[in-house]
Amino acid sequence: MINPLRKSTLTRVTAGAALGLAAALVFTGCSGKTATSASVTDPDASTIALLYGTRGDFSIMDGAYNGFTAAQDKLGFNALDFSSPNTDDYQDRLDLALSEDSDLAIGIGYQWGTPMEQTTDRGTTSLANIDVDLGTEIDGVTTISFAANQSSYLVGVAAALTSTSGHIGFVGGVDQPLIQNFFVGYEAGAKSVNPDIIVDSTYLSPLGDFSGFSDPTKGKEAAASMYAGGADVIYAAAGGSGQGVYEQAKDSSTDAKKVWAIGVDGDVYNQVDADIKPFILTSAVKNVDIAVTDVITAFEAGTLEAGEQVYDLSTGGVSYSTSGGFVDGIADKLETSKQNIINGTITVPTAL
Repeated sequence: MINPLRKSTLTRVTAGAALGLAAALVFTGCSGKTATSASVTDPDASTIALLYGTRGDFSIMDGAYNGFTAAQDKLGFNALDFSSPNTDDYQDRLDLALSEDSDLAIGIGYQWGTPMEQTTDRGTTSLANIDVDLGTEIDGVTTISFAANQSSYLVGVAAALTSTSGHIGFVGGVDQPLIQNFFVGYEAGAKSVNPDIIVDSTYLSPLGDFSGFSDPTKGKEAAASMYAGGADVIYAAAGGSGQGVYEQAKDSSTDAKKVWAIGVDGDVYNQVDADIKPFILTSAVKNVDIAVTDVITAFEAGTLEAGEQVYDLSTGGVSYSTSGGFVDGIADKLETSKQNIINGTITVPTAL
């Protein structure tokens, strides 16, 4: 499906500058879309490709890029950056990574599962798929899933302990099991504190339509409706659309009543503008950067194995943020819940 490719001409640069290069390679797929690569050249070093979306999401993609660059700075491998905003070029980009003789190709997001599974002629390239549905196994591929329901449970506890109305909300990006998993954990955590709490929920786009992850206007409208309906804490598991929820928390707050938003994947308090920070209660953190670094480190050490690895509370793969100090007063309760999940006293439900 892709045009014949030739090896790109790679320029020798320092490791720290590797990902700041202008595009060294452009490919055109059946859809006419493009992706780019940038790299350093060391004939004695591994070549590792990162296949992901675009930076600036304050979420999974930023985390993946940060983990990739941190590992490259430390280990000095040849870096191929296959970033693209497109949702129809996954196979093209995987083919490109293979044609570039990558030693390891890392796909960020469950969308890479199908092309990785269907690509049986992988040559000598090892594959890893990070942030997949729990239970995902692909023959010969390292898959990493995150127990997002566990971190969501903890922010649900925080929401219920902070709410003064007994009414909270959830805004999901896409109505699919991966995002439903955030909701069931959040709801369970909230109801562990207050069994009678009201938990509103909505999804910004249906199954198969990924626009719900990149529409802050829809996120803002959904949050405005929930806050107006009585919710005083809203958890946004909606990628870039969460920005609208965070903005609406500020806009819906008054001197008489403050409302809150809860972020996802990254520490949102440290990502939003200063005027929004006071309204970010906490975030359910998914440490994608750690997973990317771990995969690369294991590969370079020769210890990376195919099969699923689960990153959960016990491994530090997921967590909750304390930035801003807004959960300091309930930290003991959050830590108790965390330890009870780790030791098995609490079993968090899952949608997967």
